Amino acid sequence: MQIKEQHNNDDVSSLGSGGLKGVLNKDNLKINSKLFKTEVLAGFTSAIVTMPVAIAYGYASGLGPISGFISAIVLGVIAAIIGGTQGQISSPTGALTVAISVIVGVEIGIQGSLEAAIPILVLMFFLAGLIQFLFGIMKLGENIQYIPFSVISGFMSGVGVIIIAIQIPDTFGVQAGVHTSIISKILNVSYFVKNANWNSFLITALTLLIIYGFPILTKKIPSSLVALIVLTGSCYYVDFNVDKLGPLNYDLANISFISSDQLTNSATVSRILIAAISLAFIGSVNTLLTSAVADKMTNSVHNSNQELMGQGAGNMVAAVFGGLTGSGATACAVANIQAGGRYRISGISTALFLVIFLIWGGGFMAQIPLAVISGIMISIGLILLDKVTIKKLNIIPKVDAIVMLLVMLLTAFYDLLFSVSMGLIISAIYFMKKMADQVEVETNQSRLELMIYELIETFDDPDAFKKKVLIKTIKGPLFFGFSSRFLTTMRNIPKDVKVVVFNMSLVPYMDYSGIRTFKDSIIYLRSKKVKVCFCELSIKNSDLLMQLDIIPDLIAKKYIFSSIESCVMWLDEPGVIEGKSMDPSQLYFPRAFTPNDDGIKDEWEIKNIDQYPSCHIQIFDVRGLIVFDSVGYKTPWDGICQGKPLQKGAYNFICQLDNKESENINGSVYLIR
Repeated sequence: MQIKEQHNNDDVSSLGSGGLKGVLNKDNLKINSKLFKTEVLAGFTSAIVTMPVAIAYGYASGLGPISGFISAIVLGVIAAIIGGTQGQISSPTGALTVAISVIVGVEIGIQGSLEAAIPILVLMFFLAGLIQFLFGIMKLGENIQYIPFSVISGFMSGVGVIIIAIQIPDTFGVQAGVHTSIISKILNVSYFVKNANWNSFLITALTLLIIYGFPILTKKIPSSLVALIVLTGSCYYVDFNVDKLGPLNYDLANISFISSDQLTNSATVSRILIAAISLAFIGSVNTLLTSAVADKMTNSVHNSNQELMGQGAGNMVAAVFGGLTGSGATACAVANIQAGGRYRISGISTALFLVIFLIWGGGFMAQIPLAVISGIMISIGLILLDKVTIKKLNIIPKVDAIVMLLVMLLTAFYDLLFSVSMGLIISAIYFMKKMADQVEVETNQSRLELMIYELIETFDDPDAFKKKVLIKTIKGPLFFGFSSRFLTTMRNIPKDVKVVVFNMSLVPYMDYSGIRTFKDSIIYLRSKKVKVCFCELSIKNSDLLMQLDIIPDLIAKKYIFSSIESCVMWLDEPGVIEGKSMDPSQLYFPRAFTPNDDGIKDEWEIKNIDQYPSCHIQIFDVRGLIVFDSVGYKTPWDGICQGKPLQKGAYNFICQLDNKESENINGSVYLIR
């Protein structure tokens, strides 16, 4: 355990920013040599996952599988060296591949051939990387957090639909012909079925069967790689009469650059800029989403701006070598982190292993059936579909559901960048309306905070209580703009904190992004053995959290309180913070009493006093006058005497139990209003 702790903390700076320097540190040679081995093995694992993805995305982009490989290698190594996310692996990705395939198709249509379109495409990809790099320089990385989750969910689901639809021709082994658009492919499935090569369909089906069935046996080997090897080998020895990938030829002499005549054409320049901005935006969002996933798995916080600079530099260089624009790849990063990869060495190793695969496996790759690639791509498309959100569309706020569906449909059947823009506009307009409808009274919250801290000061050890219990008052709506900062705050709470109390009294509205952030925060806190309590949830917000399985799946109902006062007083009871049960024979007299005079639970609750039905309790004010006198405590003290609320301050009490010969229990309670 001590070695692991050293690995996670002390070596971060040396391996994170200094490359191999930390590994060669003689004082830590034993630990770091083990770390180096772990990082290299993790790189091999992620390379195994990345290889079929790079081939499939390269082919789907229209530029060829070699372009996907070049991107995974060049972008992968540069982003690993410069980037700002632990465990990040960069390669071609689904969203960018879909956008690139559209761009490639348009340019081929205008220029007449792929060879003629290459100079323009190279410049587009280079500028996309440059724009990403500038995003990082201008510190715009943090602003990605303001994109609502409903927009991201709709966008990724739309990309999933596109990827699946694009595979229809290769699945059935039929040329697309006139059916080039997504809508045309979907509406004319009967054409592909009628002219199908059923061997291609069988191979695609077997690919999907292996991808989803092989993990039942073991998850240590990527199932897509198993499908690739098994079915390619089968088709090599048995002629199934299906189309294959063909040779992976790579020649730098074929990479040409744009001419001055093209740069003076306003229409061409306009297309280049729009495409570059689109790719930079999509790549940045995709990368930082993957960075967020990596953060959750490594319990770290990525540097958004540094990550964008690394991605931008990698994409610029990859473009010059004939690679397509890529980004952080979630599946590859997850494989790397699960294998133990945390630092730059694993990312660099991934790229080096891909070079080896390309040099020694080129002949094998040429034999890969297109139907196998189709099956791999369909599985990726299904992963991108946000099935969790789609199932919850009838539960999440209506505007979030509408935005998600609209963005998904526009992404799939119209335009990627336009779909995101529309989603952002609708979300912003609705958010501004919600804010205009809300009136936040800061003075009420200020009085409440003062009362709570006054209450805590009455405890036996208030300083110890404040170290163990963090009270987080949330003012205003939980929406997409607060998500990233809130999660970062929760990850930076002091180590001594044992309980986090969320005061929700001033939360008028929660959108899906806010709820997901709460869920991620709760999961993180629970992983650190920190209890979470909710106070003063509105009925609407409480119902929403229950419908989305946060209550009681993550937060048991015993940790939900109608008021923050009752929560704080409960936490002060013996053993509660430590998770120990109170002895049912033990009496507990609360140190304070906070009546709010609304008639609901406004009593001084003495724990386990009911076991003494004949007890005699008297309460005195500072002058010694009796303000409460009860036998059996059948009607608890409510802070009222002769029909009038008592003043705030300290009150003394005497409790005589059943045995009149026993000593009286004397103490004081502080009444707070």
